[in-house]
Amino acid sequence: MDPHDIFDWLTKEEWLALLRIGLGLWWLESVRHKDVPGFLRGESRGWVEGLVADHPVPAFANMIRKVSLRSDRAWVVTSWLVVLGEFSVGVSLTFGFLTFAGLAVGAFLNLNYFLLAGLKDQGEQGQNLMMFLISVVLFATAAGQTWGVDALLF
Repeated sequence: MDPHDIFDWLTKEEWLALLRIGLGLWWLESVRHKDVPGFLRGESRGWVEGLVADHPVPAFANMIRKVSLRSDRAWVVTSWLVVLGEFSVGVSLTFGFLTFAGLAVGAFLNLNYFLLAGLKDQGEQGQNLMMFLISVVLFATAAGQTWGVDALLF
């Protein structure tokens, strides 16, 4: 059986690598489109407080209040973790370096964003679900082994 696609362009593994690179660039874009200095100072706190105010999953809202919103310092730490996490996932997937770790962190971020938005921000929900689904597919197919640093190291 021919390992290439119907157009005889790329192998299935190479198409998955393109999907991985695209997801990585999507994560990097998530960082780029933020007002990073303001975000890192914690200026998105009011937005998150509004999302958890009457959240449909009270246990998740309470966890956000007790962990991330308990103080200004905790919120700034959370903001830094979000930006560093998104950037790390983007670099990991774009270059295929520690791909499984990048996919796991990315899926964790997407699930948390999905839960945080609840039913209020439907525009973001499709993006988070699609990114999560892509992460699951890439994780199951070892997509870091083609066109990636993982293939060179491992």
